[in-house]
Amino acid sequence: MSIAEPSLHPPALPTTSLRVLVTGVEQNEGAHVARTLAAVGHHVFTHSFTLDAAEHLAGRITDDDGIAHPVAADLTLESDVDNMFTHLERRHDGIDALVHTAWLPGPETACHSLRKIRPADWGRFTYDHMALLFHTTRRAAASLHRTGGIGSIVTVTGLDTLRRITDRGPARDAMDGAIESFALAAGRELGSNLLRINNIRLVPTPTPETGVAAAAPIPLEAVLPELIDPASDIGSGGIFTAYTSFPAPVR
Repeated sequence: MSIAEPSLHPPALPTTSLRVLVTGVEQNEGAHVARTLAAVGHHVFTHSFTLDAAEHLAGRITDDDGIAHPVAADLTLESDVDNMFTHLERRHDGIDALVHTAWLPGPETACHSLRKIRPADWGRFTYDHMALLFHTTRRAAASLHRTGGIGSIVTVTGLDTLRRITDRGPARDAMDGAIESFALAAGRELGSNLLRINNIRLVPTPTPETGVAAAAPIPLEAVLPELIDPASDIGSGGIFTAYTSFPAPVR
């Protein structure tokens, strides 16, 4: 698996405000991504599986003078995903970028070993995550093509590594690998001059305690805006290692 590392510039306000759909904002990482993009001037659509969570974060962003609109959908259902994108296309002329951080509870929640995970739980966990990734990526690609501009899809792995780097179970690690492989495959098949598909792999902030080398990863706040910037020269099918301080819970 090749890992592409970008040539990044210091974060700056974008020349054009992009419409960015961020999935999974009920999680701290998803909320942090949405707030980061709104803070630099992008129009953010906050997605959650429940409308309350999406509305809560959208309200916090607008309170901070950002632009955000909530959307809710069960991403494991193709009909829900299609309805969500149809709504965005009709009400907001579509999106310019998707940042996919959505995650579902599964047998990894209690950090179960492979010996303790029930086969039925493993089947549901793997099916649901690949289904939501498949439905969301394919529908987003179709929606982005309709805009006629350069669009971006960014998947995010390593969720929750920022909090407990030693407590991750095999289910979450296995799914991270599947998501990254999917991003590489989708980037090769769907990527073009008008559509870039890449992955961000989150790691803990470089410190002697975490054992992460400071020279390897780059700040999430630097790589994320550039990955969705139509003017950047970043291609498609890359995995970018990034770190950020663990974001505070959304209250």
